Amino acid sequence: GSLSDRIMSRYGDTPIGMVESAMEFLRIARDENYHNIVLSMKASNPQVMVQAYRLLIQQMDKEFGEIYPLHLGVTEAGDGEDGR
Repeated sequence: GSLSDRIMSRYGDTPIGMVESAMEFLRIARDENYHNIVLSMKASNPQVMVQAYRLLIQQMDKEFGEIYPLHLGVTEAGDGEDGR
């Protein structure tokens, strides 16, 4: 889903905000002893997506000592050039 208002107000629409949002959900899943996880973060800007995934990998390794599988995606809504 989209970033929460709380994340947006603290981090804005940034790779750091994307990572913090993903980590929050990951912490919840782990607290419930659920580990069958594939993480997906999407951005319309490929550079933002790559930066976010690199940060996410570092944060997962630092906090959990393991890295969950990732689904890489770049999305854009719209028609024609904008949608490509």
